[in-house]
Amino acid sequence: MIPVQKLPFSFDAESLKADVQVFRAEEWTPHFNTQYYEGDWSGLALRAAADGYVALYPDPTATSFEDTDSLRRCTYVPRVLDEFKCQLESVRFLRLGAGASIREHRDHRLSLEDGVARVHIPVVTNSQVEFFLDGQLVEMLAGEAWYLNFNLHHRVENKSSHDRVHLVIDCIVNEWFLSLFCNCSDDKFGTLDERILTEELKEDYTS
Repeated sequence: MIPVQKLPFSFDAESLKADVQVFRAEEWTPHFNTQYYEGDWSGLALRAAADGYVALYPDPTATSFEDTDSLRRCTYVPRVLDEFKCQLESVRFLRLGAGASIREHRDHRLSLEDGVARVHIPVVTNSQVEFFLDGQLVEMLAGEAWYLNFNLHHRVENKSSHDRVHLVIDCIVNEWFLSLFCNCSDDKFGTLDERILTEELKEDYTS
């Protein structure tokens, strides 16, 4: 299992920030998991489940996803998404307001092992934003791309006086996505394929 990994991308944080600034304050939707946070946790759906009742909800039962009008208003985000050579499900801007926090929780079947991987790209952040995964602090800088295994417990605290915004992308794992991890190996856990894939899954991903 790979709990967290920085991916080999570097995006222009200022261009991402410019896309965020296109949207008015009232266009941000409060996050649907109201029991999991305190303060402002809200988002903008850029790609969502087709005919979904709540656009911000990354419905795991959805069979198709489509770009939203919000994505079409962005200039740089489409270029970012073009770098991902895999099927994309939900794509969102998620904002954690100044002083807000997300309580510790786990997501459902959201990891390489499950075939759907979530990538976070910080757009606006600072050193007073603390993201903990499985009890470990993960420091993510603006413009970087990070895979995190969200089946593990995680929580976030924004101790600053500024909003934190991430671009969050849900990817269908394929051979290309796995190749991003090809250099991630060690004596204890072995190669990526040995760690996360059964022989059956290997055949599915490489066929």
